[in-house]
Amino acid sequence: MRRWTSEEDDKLRQLAKDGKNALEISNELTRSASAVRRRAEVLSVMIIAKAYRARPSHVATHLERVGIDAIKNRRPFPAGVGPSTIAGMIEKGWIIPEGTTGRRYLVTDAGAEAVRRKIPSG
Repeated sequence: MRRWTSEEDDKLRQLAKDGKNALEISNELTRSASAVRRRAEVLSVMIIAKAYRARPSHVATHLERVGIDAIKNRRPFPAGVGPSTIAGMIEKGWIIPEGTTGRRYLVTDAGAEAVRRKIPSG
């Protein structure tokens, strides 16, 4: 195990202050991201979490995809697809209630298109 130098500690502090995440700092210091996180904790340095790009609202999430699949195949909603997921899909116009019971839904063309869209990576 390689010891941390005071120069590396200073660079870690500066990179964290500049808003870099653990992976970016690890690349600069040629250390693993987990080593950077552990050292930051020892030094009481806050490192931001990796910034993920928000998924565009017109692309279905995993739960929305499995929910739409369940509706198309007339199966019960799987675990995780709850009232908030269903309400979100109705609000987006991806599903509509079938009948007056509020327990069955139909997938709209917009919902089918949302599932066909590729999930962005990165």
